[in-house]
Amino acid sequence: MKVFLEGLNCANCAGKIEKLVGKMPNVSAASISLATGSLVIEEADGFAREETYDAIVKLVHSLEPHVVVSTTRNQTAAVTGCGCGDHAHGHSHEHAHDHPKTEAVQSHTHGDMDKRQKIELSSAIGLFILGFILQALLPANLEMVTIGVFLGAYLLAGYRVILLAFRNIGHGQIFDENFLMAIATFGALFLTEWPEAAGVMIFFGIGEYFQDRAVDNARRSIAETISFNAITANRVDPEGEVVIDAKEVKIGDLLIIKPGEKIPADGIIIEGVSHLDTSPLTGESYPRKVAKGDEILSGMINGNAVLKIRVTKDYENSTAMKIMHLIEEASDKKGKTEKFITKFSHYYTPIVVFSAIAMAIIPPLFISGASWQTWFYQSLIFLVVSCPCALVLSIPISYFGGIGRASKEGVLIKGGNYLDVLYQSDVFVFDKTGTLTQGEFKVLKAEPAPGFTEAELLAAAATGEHYSNHPIGKAITTYVKMAVDENNLTDYLEVPGKGTRVVVGDQVILAGNRSLFQEHQIELADNQETGTIVYVAVDNKLAGYLVLGDMLKENAFSALTLLKKLGIKKTIMLSGDNSSVANEIGTQLMLDEVIGDCLPQDKVRAFEKIKGGNTAGKTIFVGDGMNDAPVLAMADAGIAMGALGSDAAIEAADIILMKDDPMDIVKAVNIAKYTRRIMIQNIVMALGIKLTVLTMTFFGMGEMYLAIFADVGAAILTILNTTRILRYRGFWQKQNRSKQLVERIAD
Repeated sequence: MKVFLEGLNCANCAGKIEKLVGKMPNVSAASISLATGSLVIEEADGFAREETYDAIVKLVHSLEPHVVVSTTRNQTAAVTGCGCGDHAHGHSHEHAHDHPKTEAVQSHTHGDMDKRQKIELSSAIGLFILGFILQALLPANLEMVTIGVFLGAYLLAGYRVILLAFRNIGHGQIFDENFLMAIATFGALFLTEWPEAAGVMIFFGIGEYFQDRAVDNARRSIAETISFNAITANRVDPEGEVVIDAKEVKIGDLLIIKPGEKIPADGIIIEGVSHLDTSPLTGESYPRKVAKGDEILSGMINGNAVLKIRVTKDYENSTAMKIMHLIEEASDKKGKTEKFITKFSHYYTPIVVFSAIAMAIIPPLFISGASWQTWFYQSLIFLVVSCPCALVLSIPISYFGGIGRASKEGVLIKGGNYLDVLYQSDVFVFDKTGTLTQGEFKVLKAEPAPGFTEAELLAAAATGEHYSNHPIGKAITTYVKMAVDENNLTDYLEVPGKGTRVVVGDQVILAGNRSLFQEHQIELADNQETGTIVYVAVDNKLAGYLVLGDMLKENAFSALTLLKKLGIKKTIMLSGDNSSVANEIGTQLMLDEVIGDCLPQDKVRAFEKIKGGNTAGKTIFVGDGMNDAPVLAMADAGIAMGALGSDAAIEAADIILMKDDPMDIVKAVNIAKYTRRIMIQNIVMALGIKLTVLTMTFFGMGEMYLAIFADVGAAILTILNTTRILRYRGFWQKQNRSKQLVERIAD
């Protein structure tokens, strides 16, 4: 079950909701993605969907009244600031939470409350400044006026925080920023530090406002990066061309795609010739020519001419929406760092709170001359610093940023956990055909056996491979170009990893590799031909063989070289092709190990051995989709050549390369390593700032304003740092620039 929480920007809020939903009856686990505002519930036995939804609505409303709960995302809703106490925006307006099938809560009035809060905060700032003016001008006997002004500023800026602190205590949520800020400022008031109490609440409110804006901007930037879908479509109706919402597009509709427009749904061109910009899906802006009869995919951008298409997939099932859903769901799969930080925060805040209590009590008792007032004040600073929002907030946004940046390059990563695997990877295992080679075989030679002519050999080969969808079979039928009477073909059998068998009239034709012929006890002489060899037999008598060649992909060697530079220790190729061909490819690509003559089960056994021997890091398998599904599933992460939207590849693997380009593997690893670097920077920055302020406080150099910076300031800095992922110019781009420079010098 999945629900959406519109307006949830706070890490602490998300943690509270996630924890409490996870404890609901018949709920196995709950996971909130702060980056997308989604809550995923794992259902246990006896799970009741409607009852659980109603309980979630009630829980969220009681903890965070401003958050809108729905079962479908409100695509037009703006990302709004957090109204939780953790962000000092405790909205009190109501929502008419309806039946689970409702699409959105209509009574949401977040904009009005934002305006009201801004007025309150601005008024508090005005009173705060006025308080200092009065403090400087008024005589001592009118001090109560100044105190009243400061108290007014304090209440205007902080009354929501105080109310929410008490309300959350009633729900058992003690260690959050509401509680910490309330206690800290109560202590300041107790010490008659009126300006400090007011100032802390005001600066806290200002900081949280900017933090909300930073979160919104980070989300919006990521959303724009992965935005593939069109908003409207031009449909041809009986009355003429009408503009409709893209969501209304159905299978069979006729659409007009004008120059510069995004294609709203997958379809077949029935009229027009144009060039398409495929960069939203593949990251490659090179124009692709299309004409009548060609399939085009949603998310692509039409170029220079009008196209008329017939829709083959509706909006929700189109390629663009499928990819967007995949990226969104990827953020639900939390990486190890995110899980660790979430667990860490549960212990970190209580430890700091109890440390603050100890700081207030122990030194005055055991240190001669220690002031109760001084150590009490320093303990209040400890309280303000203790919230781990900066850490908990920046990590999931970093993962989502990495996933979004990869998607911009045509690499679909199904979860933050796979970014972790890519970062830790040190062994890459590759399939050959269609992965490192083009998979477009060409017949190089036909060698008939004694008693057969070349024409007879080719005719038998084309007949044997007639039904085959394998690249080798297609290459043979394309080369021979012979019409085959399917009425004469019976008992067709494709033997995985070996070849085909078919009955033609009263003859049995075999076409395949040496293993197939050994099964049928047909003797073959040693063959020193270089290439992929397909033997052909008629009625168990050898008719000859064909030699086929497969070209390396353009970027295969460069990609493998760059992977080594990124720290990959070993590259291995598994191939069903004969060992001589596989070894030749391995030599050209400078692979560390090559294993040829692999049947599907041999690939599984070989990969098990490779993975078992790699205990230090992660083992990745790269294949071309469903053909390699068993090994893709076994790998720590399976990477599939996606064939531009292939459903099979998207289902089979953890990472999909939309352009089938080996260089995209380099991009994925590079982005994963950069994302990791940003996360480490965020952790060091947030903890470093907090520990610095805590240390200064312990030695009497801390101030409450520094504590506010250590909380919200650190959060803002880490979020701004995270957005660097979206602007990252990768390692591969630097290599390309160097290559281009060398070519220009050579010219």
